[in-house]
Formats: sequence, C-alpha cells, structure tokens
Amino acid sequence: MADERGPDLLDEMFRLARAGDTDAFARWMGLVEMPLRRSLRRFARTIDVEAAVQEALVRMWLVARDSNRTLTGPGASLKFAYRTARNVALEEARRCDRGRFVDLEELEELPEGSIMPEPPDPALRKAIQDCIRRMPAKPRSALTARAGAGGEPDREIAERLRMKPNTFFQNIVRARRLLSDCLAKRGVRLAEILS
Repeated sequence: MADERGPDLLDEMFRLARAGDTDAFARWMGLVEMPLRRSLRRFARTIDVEAAVQEALVRMWLVARDSNRTLTGPGASLKFAYRTARNVALEEARRCDRGRFVDLEELEELPEGSIMPEPPDPALRKAIQDCIRRMPAKPRSALTARAGAGGEPDREIAERLRMKPNTFFQNIVRARRLLSDCLAKRGVRLAEILS
C-alpha cells in the first residue's frame, strides 16, 4: 500500500463503512485482502485459504454493520481482520480434523501481518525480465504493452499495437505460457509466488 497512513487510513475507511458507506468498505477490503491471504499461507496445505479469507471478509462486514460492536485502538480494523481470518482458518482446520498437517498451537502464536507490501525480490525480477527478453517479438510486445498500460482497455492496446483483439489475446496467453515455462526452468514456481 503506497499511502504512509496505512492503518489510520484503513480505520477511517472502516469507520465510514460503519456509517453506511459501502464504497469505503470495498476500498478497505481491497487493501486488506492480499495481506489476509498472505497471513494464512501456512494453512494452504490444510484448508481452502480463499474460502477462509472470504468468510473473514463477510464477518468483517457484519462487524461493520453491527452498531453494538466497537473496534478501538490504532489499526483496530486490520488487527481484528487478522484475528478473524486466523480464527476462521483454525475453525476450518479443526472441523476437517486436518490439524495433523499443521501445528495449530504454533499458528496461533504467529505475529500479525502488515498491509505494507513485502519488498520485491531482485532475483525474481531479473528472472522475469530475462524470460520476457527471450520471448518472440509479438507475445513480448503484447505482454509488455499490457503491463505498462495502467488499466487501459485491452482493445485499445491491441489497436495501438495494430493487432486484432483476438490476436492480441492469443499473444497474451502465449506470453503467459512462455513466461511460466521459462520461470519453471529456472526453478521458480508461480503457484508458490502467488500463494
């Protein structure tokens, strides 16, 4: 998250959500979703982490709508979200009797995560850049144009590259496959990075 106010900004958005601003809650969710998912990484072999994150977000919405509940202190909404997500994950692990794959007591003692992004891995960046550089021209141009488009619609990117939209999409798919295969040859598994 780029904003240095971090938890203060989250608490303000959560306060607005409690006042009925659903857009503020959507922004709050957008900022906490990935950190929550990362905080449950150790549960990945045991439960469906995505389902646990979504359940935690639903519970946070219920907290936001409950006028009888108050979250106090700096970073209260984020701390409560982490605890809620962890509790959901523990409940699911115990419900499925899958605690044998993970030490549940150890997980309960894990420190809470942060909404601040983790620093980038320079070796991974270099591997990605090398793989992109080795791609054939058309998939490489499609991928780099989309990556640098800043949310520009794909059809406009395709037009700028003088490609038909379908050809552009095929080049994107091909570029992703080439990138994934190239990274796998270097020992980088995308599933591990994205979890």
